[in-house]
Amino acid sequence: MRLDIDSHMHVNFKGLDADGIISYLDRERLGKCWLLTWEELNPADPVYFHLPAADVFEAYRKYPDRICPMCAPDPEADDAAEKFMAWVDRGICGCGELKTKLPWDSPKLDRLLERINELGMPLVFHMESAGERYAAAGANSFEKLMAKMLNTPRYRGYPRKVISFLEKIYAPAREKKEIMRRPFPGYMTDFAALESRLRQFPDIKFIGHGPLFWEGISLEGGRDGVLPRGRVTEGGITVRLMDEYENLHADLSGTSGFRAVTRDPAFAREFITRHSGKILYGTDNFFLGLKRFLERLRLPADVIRRVSGENAARLAFRA
Repeated sequence: MRLDIDSHMHVNFKGLDADGIISYLDRERLGKCWLLTWEELNPADPVYFHLPAADVFEAYRKYPDRICPMCAPDPEADDAAEKFMAWVDRGICGCGELKTKLPWDSPKLDRLLERINELGMPLVFHMESAGERYAAAGANSFEKLMAKMLNTPRYRGYPRKVISFLEKIYAPAREKKEIMRRPFPGYMTDFAALESRLRQFPDIKFIGHGPLFWEGISLEGGRDGVLPRGRVTEGGITVRLMDEYENLHADLSGTSGFRAVTRDPAFAREFITRHSGKILYGTDNFFLGLKRFLERLRLPADVIRRVSGENAARLAFRA
């Protein structure tokens, strides 16, 4: 199975510089990748990685035939739309990753969305529920380990369960946890407002990503940042929006995308096949075995072609 484009990558994230990205592409027999930013003026998440457009373009200049550059300036900036258009003039292929604590219906998003709509560009966005995060106050290795475990929702929350047990029997751990606790407002959390934007901007190629977006494939949601497991229950909001709006797409990247499709292989095969013109392969630098899982689904050849690269090639903006 040949996968031609990874539609969700970051440079200088999880140990991959520009050369590392190309080595990954060669190893996985991928022709190109979409390279995205993460830029917040006042980061909502204490586990924040500043991934600026300048780094994306440095990698793009080095490997122009392998990298499709994208960027998403923080829409809280008054000049976000102007910054975005300046990068358009330099050759970006789309807007992404839009990861903001602003709600979908915030007027601060209007001008940026208007520019993207005028150009008919793809917009990769991240949705994630509000909750709590934990941040180490200093360089203490114990605090760093605690923060990593508390911020890890995988394995049905087992790292958090270890900490919960520890704090019951060890008072300093309980005190440390409270000191490290931080409120997290979430990212673009309102599906109703997203639907309004889908109607308002029909020429934007919206591409959904993130835990909340993928929780929406099933009627029951996640809890405390832990994604549901097991069979998908019919009636999920993400599925309805994908069915009803031609301009809503999805990428399979990250731990959330991977777990969403692997939780119920029968659902995944039907969902990906039905929306094969709107689903994009991607990893978000999380190499969890998505390629092997898709191979095991035994998808039709035309579905594989679309998901593995044709959709990304078609959606990417060309001046």
